[in-house]
Amino acid sequence: MIRKLALTGLTALALSLSACGSETAEPPKGDALEKIAAPDGKSWTDIVVKTDGGFKMGNPEAQLQLVEYGAITCPGCAKFATDSSKDLHEMVKTGVVAFEFKPFLVHGIQDLPGFMLAQCNGADAFFGLTDQLFASQSEWLGRLGSLTEADQQKYTTLKPIEQIGFLGEKMGLIEFVKARGVSEDAAKACLSDQKAFEAMVKDTETASKDDKVSGTPTIRLNGANLNPTDWNSVKIALKNAGAR
Repeated sequence: MIRKLALTGLTALALSLSACGSETAEPPKGDALEKIAAPDGKSWTDIVVKTDGGFKMGNPEAQLQLVEYGAITCPGCAKFATDSSKDLHEMVKTGVVAFEFKPFLVHGIQDLPGFMLAQCNGADAFFGLTDQLFASQSEWLGRLGSLTEADQQKYTTLKPIEQIGFLGEKMGLIEFVKARGVSEDAAKACLSDQKAFEAMVKDTETASKDDKVSGTPTIRLNGANLNPTDWNSVKIALKNAGAR
């Protein structure tokens, strides 16, 4: 049922995942890199900017650029976020590592409510909201399993932008972000933002076609795929590259 709800109405998102390739570059290796202080007495973790297709936290010029293509309803992405949060933030604070998260709609419509709400309060709030959504993923995502037959029938009559708002409400995500500084009016406006919806669909199509992303989480260090994608393995790769 959830899979059907996730994909209905998103015919514009033609991912053709099976045709995607993968990066063959090797991750960097080297001596320990010198730490770089953040400007104006700030922490690099407080410096977040909107990028082309995502959000980046940290020193924009960091020698180690870690990128994750992730889906807000992806269990593996939730585990990576939970496992990495403390250590990754410490690495970002050194100015040696920057972390960019690029939303990838691997589950179609189902991924949109969380992502659209996570960026509702701007770039500064994105990582905090995303981390909290990942931490409680099983709770809010599990609510899809309790949709009634009437709910499902109503869903199929809605336009894609209306389906996003419908799922956001049914999953309790409006109440979730209200408790974290996003007003109800702002949340509803974000869920009905057609331009933001179309931009996220386009970004996923671009990532699939041009960046050869075929699933989540896809994690890259300076352009090289890291596999496996569990945090311990990624942390070792970062340390081998000089984040120590």
